[in-house]
Amino acid sequence: MHKLPNKTSIIRFRVAALMVCVKTLLIFATILVYACSFITQLQELATIGLLLAGSIVILFPIRLAITSTCQCPLCRVPVLSGKGCSKSTKAKSFLGSYRLRVALQILLKNRFRCPYCNETTEIKSRR
Repeated sequence: MHKLPNKTSIIRFRVAALMVCVKTLLIFATILVYACSFITQLQELATIGLLLAGSIVILFPIRLAITSTCQCPLCRVPVLSGKGCSKSTKAKSFLGSYRLRVALQILLKNRFRCPYCNETTEIKSRR
């Protein structure tokens, strides 16, 4: 089991994991609000949906900047952002997303399994 190099990496991984989860929740909330707005014909719901969609757009570059620095200590591939690398055959996804699974593992289990090298990393500092 591998560990992260320092405490700032731990904070970076947790913030990035939280942002990935928030992005997923915002996408589902936006779709739900737009569907309710379409069914009920309420313009207020459409405005809320537009604000939610705008927050996703604003969150995107911030999340991209943070997640690109969260790398697996073994294979050095960013586990919370897409690089297009081939995944391990044993890698599992959650709701069709490998990143969401890694983010939930970081937040709930305090460790994650890299979808690229399939090695477990503990969210603890080596020092």
